[in-house]
Amino acid sequence: MAIEYDFKKLPRSSGSGEESERIYPQVVTLKTISFADLVDEIEQATSYTAGDLRGMMAAVAQYAAMHLNASEHVELEGLGTLSVSIACNKDDEGRTPVITSPRQVKPHHLYVSRVNLVAKPSFIKQLKGPFVRSKNRFPSNAERDVPMPAERRTLLMEHLEAHGCISISTYMQLTHLSRYHASIELKAFAAEGIIKRYGTSTHSVYIKA
Repeated sequence: MAIEYDFKKLPRSSGSGEESERIYPQVVTLKTISFADLVDEIEQATSYTAGDLRGMMAAVAQYAAMHLNASEHVELEGLGTLSVSIACNKDDEGRTPVITSPRQVKPHHLYVSRVNLVAKPSFIKQLKGPFVRSKNRFPSNAERDVPMPAERRTLLMEHLEAHGCISISTYMQLTHLSRYHASIELKAFAAEGIIKRYGTSTHSVYIKA
């Protein structure tokens, strides 16, 4: 058993001046182990029955939710601590509201956006590897490359000449950038004055300036 990894490319921003493309390592997830799989493994290795394990997990989930709903953190012995994060509901156009005063936010505007697990150092120390380069390459490394900034600019302008406008999703397909980086780059081009944004935030496109 080993922790498999591959490398992903960090796209260069336009005008960054970087000569070499930066990369970073990331774990390659081979599959997700279900709770049923864990139950079978633990039952075979210990004196606990599958019923014991399922009943205990259901009880832990129920009582953990009860305490999280009471604005408390929940410690899972040997694993870590659970907490919740909250956020405001988006408006009718799918935008996250800009909050400048507590008076803007009412209780019914809020929801639990995610549950966080902060792992205990003792648990993290159990994750020692070994690490091996995976034979399962990320698509970005096996099938496609992110074009250089100048090439991306050319692709953008050629697309605008042919189609008149471009969305973030289309720019992602042309350049193989992530949504975050595609959005940042289009905004940078707009700041240069070569394109401009048209439409609402959820249905916006970019056109030639």
